[in-house]
Amino acid sequence: MNRLLIASIPSLILSQALVTHAGLTEKTILDQQAASGGKKAYIQILEPTVEQRLQSSGLITQTPEQGEVVLTDKHNTQYYGTFLMGSQNQTFTGVLDTGSSNIWTPEKSCLTPGCEGKEKFDPDLSQTFSTNGQPLSIQYGTGSMQGYVGYDTVTFGGISVTKQGIGLANQLSNNFQNSPFDGIFGLAYKSIASDQVTPWMDNAVAQGLIPKAIFSFYLSNSPGNGAGRLIIGEPDPDYYQGDINWHSLQSLETGSPIDFYYNIAFDGIAVNSDSIPLTCQYQGKCRAIIDSGTSLIVGPANDIASIQNALNINPDCSNLDEQPDLVFTIDATKYTVPPEFYIVKQVDWWGQEQCTAGLAPGNQDFWIFGDAYMRGFYVVFNKTDSQIAFAKLVDELGAPQEMRKHFTSHPMIVSDPIQ
Repeated sequence: MNRLLIASIPSLILSQALVTHAGLTEKTILDQQAASGGKKAYIQILEPTVEQRLQSSGLITQTPEQGEVVLTDKHNTQYYGTFLMGSQNQTFTGVLDTGSSNIWTPEKSCLTPGCEGKEKFDPDLSQTFSTNGQPLSIQYGTGSMQGYVGYDTVTFGGISVTKQGIGLANQLSNNFQNSPFDGIFGLAYKSIASDQVTPWMDNAVAQGLIPKAIFSFYLSNSPGNGAGRLIIGEPDPDYYQGDINWHSLQSLETGSPIDFYYNIAFDGIAVNSDSIPLTCQYQGKCRAIIDSGTSLIVGPANDIASIQNALNINPDCSNLDEQPDLVFTIDATKYTVPPEFYIVKQVDWWGQEQCTAGLAPGNQDFWIFGDAYMRGFYVVFNKTDSQIAFAKLVDELGAPQEMRKHFTSHPMIVSDPIQ
């Protein structure tokens, strides 16, 4: 049975905050997310939902186990989960973002349009809250927050960290208006945290709540509530099959620290068996950030154009059955992303279909492997040992056989990165 979901897709970028560290401003590519500019969009799923597949496999339960966070999937572009703050367990939703490091939500005093309709933290209700009024400002690709730093208990996946630094926004830019989540839950390293606030995972280890800062993602490939999971701790074999392939994190640039983002080195990208010449190969290194807060696969403009030309997707969607796999080689291991993950099908109000690849050009020489890549695998992040891993999903969680459709009144656009 077809399901029709109606949602507003804001033009919002949610990854890799521009931060200042030791006097050095670190500019990065932000999420090149396909968005509808705040217009209404209609998303039709033409197959059984992932929730149904998970329920049949016994992986979805009404009450997640400790260390599990249920992910809500909106449009295959935003994945967010729930966390609690304060002594009264005030509840919030946030994008679980491996491309940034701060946790923040709106504060009760926030009256800007970006805060409308969101849950707001009330410090007066929490007996464990404290603050010294330290100001906090975070700039995203299109969107920003201003507020201050507070400290309180934050519970995530049933695990409670005390005296966790949190951002409380008293101003949110209009880009956050109508977004379906309240804030952001950053999962990257302290070195890129605004105001050098210690991330939740680091504090959980320091307080003896978990032995290592290890967590993993299963991102669903069909929009719906409660389909995906973030799992804190060792990888869960219910979600993957075969071997887990580990890769050491690498610096983005020679001589720069490793513990910024989750950066890996990769060997190349192929369309089926045909290798695509990449700019980074001529430079002697290819680097990518694995980022749950970025919707698409982002790379240098010329390289993205080469891949798109090799795919040769007809705009009228007439050759979808002929589309190849994208094959990413990392440390000589091949990882295949099928077209069901990277092709976006759009249908306008007149019923005309348009198809495009979920790829976006960036203005830097490194890549971002966002949700369009991550959905194809069970992905494990090991902050403690500076590693990341990919494994094959169990069969019942594999790619859908029918491509999703985005019904919209105008073509999807790609937002500009910070210059």
